[in-house]
Amino acid sequence: MDKQNTAEIGFQTAKKEIMKRGGTDVIDHKEGNKKFITFTGLDSKQYKVTSRSKKSGTWQTTIAYGKSRNEKQNEDEFWLFIDITFNPPKFYPVPLWWIQNNIHEAHQKYINKYDGHRKNNDNSNHHAVQLRRIKKWENQWSVMGI
Repeated sequence: MDKQNTAEIGFQTAKKEIMKRGGTDVIDHKEGNKKFITFTGLDSKQYKVTSRSKKSGTWQTTIAYGKSRNEKQNEDEFWLFIDITFNPPKFYPVPLWWIQNNIHEAHQKYINKYDGHRKNNDNSNHHAVQLRRIKKWENQWSVMGI
């Protein structure tokens, strides 16, 4: 299973789970090569979800998503981390403001260990998200109105 298959399996798994949990008007969108899902929650609010899936190790993203953010009450945008190694898969619905801030803080902590640089390659924008960082969001579907 390659990276693209992992991403697509996770995306389809996310759509099915959102519908199973009562989300309606579930639509997938594509902007460039970025895919996301919109749906209406049980609270009648519209939500936008980007999926991030993995079959081993850590979830992969880039530091471009990191930014210092304050808590946003009534967030309507989320990243849904999916671990497809489990059957059934494990889900971590994370508010966008939270993951952006977490990526920012984790990256700052990392580069501070190396005097403001990456250990091996300052030009890399890779960022790994470990389970321990998002574990508290496991099955917290209510934040997405379902």
